[in-house]
Amino acid sequence: MTTSFELAGHVVGIMVDEDVDQEYLDKIHGIIEKKLAVNDKINLFCEIMPNNEVPLKYFLRNIRFKFEHSDQINRLAMVTDLNWVRGFMDVDNFFVSTEVKSFELKDRLEAIQWISM
Repeated sequence: MTTSFELAGHVVGIMVDEDVDQEYLDKIHGIIEKKLAVNDKINLFCEIMPNNEVPLKYFLRNIRFKFEHSDQINRLAMVTDLNWVRGFMDVDNFFVSTEVKSFELKDRLEAIQWISM
C-alpha cells in the first residue's frame, strides 16, 4: 500500500514506505496524476522512509516523470537520508521549472513548512 496525504488542497505528500519497484512507482505516479487532474499546479512532498531501497533505474524513471510534469509541479520537497538521492535532486533543480529542495529526515518539519507555501 502506498501512503499519501494532503497538507492543503494543492499539496500532496507521498511516503515511500517500501522498496521501490515498477508497480510501486506506478502507484505513486497515479496518486500524483489524480491530484493533477483536479489542480492545475501542485506542490509535492516526498519522503523516503528509512530502510527502503530505491534502485537507480526506478529513480531515473521518476525523474523522467517529473520532467514531463514540471510545468504542473511548482515545488518538490524530497526528504531522505539517502545522500545520493539528495545529490541528484540538487542537480536536477537546474533542469526543470519545478523548484526542488532536498531535506534530511531530521528536517522533515522544515520541508513541510517549505512545501506548504
